[in-house]
Amino acid sequence: MLEVISATGARHNFLPLLDNIEAKNCRYMVTRHGRPSAVILSYEDYSRIEATLKLAGNPKLSHDTAEGLDDEIIGQIKPFE
Repeated sequence: MLEVISATGARHNFLPLLDNIEAKNCRYMVTRHGRPSAVILSYEDYSRIEATLKLAGNPKLSHDTAEGLDDEIIGQIKPFE
């Protein structure tokens, strides 16, 4: 869950934000003038997102993943090839 913090609040509390991110796996949405501007999250979370986007960008893997999820939903699991 994203905690919302203003850009000013993030600037004044940056090191405590980093501590919370590392210790509690917190994520922050930074706003400017009340509108979302950026997200601060752990490097681990960022790496997972990057890996997911890389996989999603591969049409074959995306198709195979969607097909596998559909098969799981209907109870038909294909053997790993």
